[in-house]
Amino acid sequence: MTEEFIDPNRLSLIPSRSNTTHTATDMVQGPSTDDDDPPVSVVLQSLEDSKCRTILTALCEPKSATKLCNECELPSSTVYRKLERLRDAALVKEYTEVRRDGPNATLYERDFTDISISIDDDDDEFTVSVERPDEDAEDRMATFWSEMKKES
Repeated sequence: MTEEFIDPNRLSLIPSRSNTTHTATDMVQGPSTDDDDPPVSVVLQSLEDSKCRTILTALCEPKSATKLCNECELPSSTVYRKLERLRDAALVKEYTEVRRDGPNATLYERDFTDISISIDDDDDEFTVSVERPDEDAEDRMATFWSEMKKES
């Protein structure tokens, strides 16, 4: 999360990834063998969906689903369904913003800076490389607390 969006009355609990670049491969005929990354087909299906692309474009800063509904002019059921698809593709992350001045909020943030798709002609494999923003100390602390919350 960038500093320009940080409010001193709010604490963000951001589950983040430890690596800045993820690569997934897919055989043309079969699924990915890497369990940590989504299959290439999941990423490509998300990017092919025009409503998913609209949401990704709107996520130039962290936003709630309600704000995305208004900005993208989509029903809430569609926004939540597309956000789930984007999370499954590891293109969006969800986190809880703890607010001192009111109820907590769930925010969504784009979780990539660049996506590259390539093909290896020798193996008939597609490769998707997803570059992620660097984590800062606040992100790591938020990840720690999110994981602690899951354990309790």
